[in-house]
Amino acid sequence: MSTTTSLKEKAKALSFSTVEGCRRLLAIFTALILVSSYFAYMLACDWGKIKVNDIAFDSRGAVMQATLYTPRIVHAGDNLPAILVTHGTSCSNSTVNGVAEELASRGFVVLSLSAYGSGSSETQDVGDPRMDPSLGIYDGLQYLRTLQYIDKTRIGMVGHSQGSKNVAAAVDMDCSLYTLNDLMLNVLSETFGQSFTLEEISQDADELAARRLSADQLVHYQAIRAEKEAELANTVYAAMILGGNWGFEEKEVSVAGHTVKRTPVCNAAWQIGLFNEGRAGTGQSNLVSESMMERFQTTSPVLPEIWYNTKTYNDGQRPASEQLGDIRNISSGSDAALQSALAQRTTHIIFTPNNTHARDYFGRDAVQHIVKYFEQVLCYNRGDLTDPATVPLDSSRLEFLMGKHLNLVALLSMCFGMLALSGILMRHKFFAVCKKEVCEPIASKKSVVFWVLGACYAAATYLTVAFVTKNGPALGFKTEWVKKFWSMDFTANIHIIFMWILAACGLVLVSIYCVYNYKKHGRNVLKELNFLTNFSHIAKYFLMAAILFFSAYGMLTVIRFFFHQDFRFWDNGVKDMLPQNFLQCLRYSIMILPTFLVGGLFVNAGRMKDMKDGPNVLVQMAISSAGLLAAYAVSYLAAYITYAQTGAAGLPCFAFVSLWPMFINLPLFVLLARFFYKQTGSVWLGAFVNTAIVCWSICSAQSSTGYYLLGSFGAKWLGIF
Repeated sequence: MSTTTSLKEKAKALSFSTVEGCRRLLAIFTALILVSSYFAYMLACDWGKIKVNDIAFDSRGAVMQATLYTPRIVHAGDNLPAILVTHGTSCSNSTVNGVAEELASRGFVVLSLSAYGSGSSETQDVGDPRMDPSLGIYDGLQYLRTLQYIDKTRIGMVGHSQGSKNVAAAVDMDCSLYTLNDLMLNVLSETFGQSFTLEEISQDADELAARRLSADQLVHYQAIRAEKEAELANTVYAAMILGGNWGFEEKEVSVAGHTVKRTPVCNAAWQIGLFNEGRAGTGQSNLVSESMMERFQTTSPVLPEIWYNTKTYNDGQRPASEQLGDIRNISSGSDAALQSALAQRTTHIIFTPNNTHARDYFGRDAVQHIVKYFEQVLCYNRGDLTDPATVPLDSSRLEFLMGKHLNLVALLSMCFGMLALSGILMRHKFFAVCKKEVCEPIASKKSVVFWVLGACYAAATYLTVAFVTKNGPALGFKTEWVKKFWSMDFTANIHIIFMWILAACGLVLVSIYCVYNYKKHGRNVLKELNFLTNFSHIAKYFLMAAILFFSAYGMLTVIRFFFHQDFRFWDNGVKDMLPQNFLQCLRYSIMILPTFLVGGLFVNAGRMKDMKDGPNVLVQMAISSAGLLAAYAVSYLAAYITYAQTGAAGLPCFAFVSLWPMFINLPLFVLLARFFYKQTGSVWLGAFVNTAIVCWSICSAQSSTGYYLLGSFGAKWLGIF
């Protein structure tokens, strides 16, 4: 008996139902946030071997936000290879920091950059024709070159999805379409008045110069050659395209008066998942695509993970490239043919990991390929690979996922910490007047209507996934002033329309349930759940939600300042915001709040007389996720099974590209809606808090590249145009 009493007392000591319990829980969750963020940071900085700094720079009128990773001690003249890492649409550099951390742990200087309008990076004037087509990635490249400890002849770039398109644009801006031989042929033609036939421009320019120029002219020629060689050497050395198939297309140029086709002089790699749902298509489809085979100069399907050495040609007859070997079996530290091809910047390689689009920067095998590629192409891994004393860190040694799971612990602890704080605030006399009686459960295990409506909600979720994934980027607002008022990029629209459709379906189902219970049992669900309450109480719920939000934001500020960490997992999370983003949050709350009010009614009307609250919450979480899981099974599991049986990797029928966060968010919001209802007896606080979290996520961690969001007091501080 005493043991049972002791257990009950311990449980009560850590209960949301008492002030003391809430205080203890708040302390525990705060400690979890700090401890998990600390260890995530220690993994990110390789236990103190890497220096991590959040930086900002202004290159052309828009302040860019980035995270810089360097070895703990660097000196001017160290000549360390550097890599710029960037992200896709509607996210920030935080999503790809795992890649940056793994590269940094191998000794590279890494700049993880948020593109224009993403995260805390500002947007350049969209209407200006001088706007950087790479959305700031070229600016980041120029910033890297200002660092006195990097080797400007060994700079790489890697970007995912839209970020890969931005990287390709930066390559076009930075890299020459002319080889050194082309440039010197033009010098011979334009400076020394030499003329050449089409056949002669395939010859070595230095040999032609030696035969045709006088001794004095040859001295001048050699001086010009040294300048051109230095210019070429200081362009981007290698670029890796993740989740896309663009870049490195042939363009026409003039060499000694002859029109020929050239691609940017840069080593190139592509990584496209076998089940990539993005615009690029699947990995296997790219191996046999005409455009990719042309890039690789082959008439047969491109082989993944094989180095190809492409060749320059002048007569319109594309030559066959040379296969140099498997990246896993040869090393740029010892293989002379690979060293030569890399030095000429003529290598191409493609990877097709067993991944989806969103895992091309998050899956273990995908990140392993990224690390291996830059190790080989830059000939570096904790030292030059040509140095016998270098001990490389194997590309299979990856720790970033452990750090990201610690970030998830911090994210969940932040949410539960808000629950604990609300329990404390609700017992303060100012808010205590808002405390309502928690109504008697309405449903039961035998309630056929409840289960039917739950099944209908799951079906509605499934159909909503089908609609949203099919229409994707086409979803959004059409009227210009509406697009300015809600100015985030299309991924935010996908999330919002997903929520709207579910809310509309939920409203129909809740209405049916309300009518049924009123006629059958005489119970007014809206009244019992205290949806209908006076305005002063609603205002206090809003005030409390604001306090909870700013307490969470304050904790984020702490872990950003001390540990450079966010509340996030994968591409789902929140981060620090610019002043205008707070006003954006309020604007987006107008459309998001109603969805959570409907959701709160649906979740809390499902409490059962004959089921404890814990299992009942799990049932509600399962109902909210069932349709999503079913869509995943139909789409991805079916594709995986087909691949296992036939070796053919097909395109999943539903492209979850932007919906992966819902696997965490849907059950989490159900849990928060129920807990906040138990704290207050009303659905309003849960709706306000869930709205705040979603608006925070949209306005801080996604992007707004379509509109100029700075330049005046009204735009920067009031969020208006």
